[in-house]
Amino acid sequence: MSDEVKIAGKASEEGQHHHGGKFTEGLLDNKLILKALNIKPGQTILDAGCGNGYMSKLFSNEVSLSGKIYAIDPDKHFIKILMNEIKGTNIEATIGDISGPTQLCKSSIDLIYVSVVIHAFSKLQITGFLHEVKRLLKPGGVLAIVEIEKKETPFGPPLNRRFSPEELKGMVPMAPLNTIQAGEHFYMQMFENIEKQVD
Repeated sequence: MSDEVKIAGKASEEGQHHHGGKFTEGLLDNKLILKALNIKPGQTILDAGCGNGYMSKLFSNEVSLSGKIYAIDPDKHFIKILMNEIKGTNIEATIGDISGPTQLCKSSIDLIYVSVVIHAFSKLQITGFLHEVKRLLKPGGVLAIVEIEKKETPFGPPLNRRFSPEELKGMVPMAPLNTIQAGEHFYMQMFENIEKQVD
């Protein structure tokens, strides 16, 4: 494992945000993830906590020029580099944090992708995250959460900071979809933004 992985694990233990988008590059099965997400041309995707933006670039190819990718991350360094790399593309990179209000319009996003970010959130940040996700997703839109499995792994945060797919299902107020193995030690849990029926 690279030093990057060790650093990411250390940052998590301190309860700080670390950059899933850089940390997971080369560790996730991108083909499997893209297949499971079933992205269509013309869709609008938010890559929240995008890190160096490598997934944003893959999403960009999938939605074609008729689609739009928003890549946000709190880290100015990553966003500045990404801005230079994506000139002339359908990717818009901005400094932002999905655990609070963003500048994006209500019900404007088809897919929100969050990779190795949730476990670093405080309870308050999780509440903010869930509120903003519900605000941004279109009806029938999808939330995809990639996390490190809740078992002993060679890297990552302590087990008490991690979430199992079942814990995410209990926490996210949306209809659970598939859980897929997203790479060695990683899973992706998907949810659909369906309004729960009130009797």
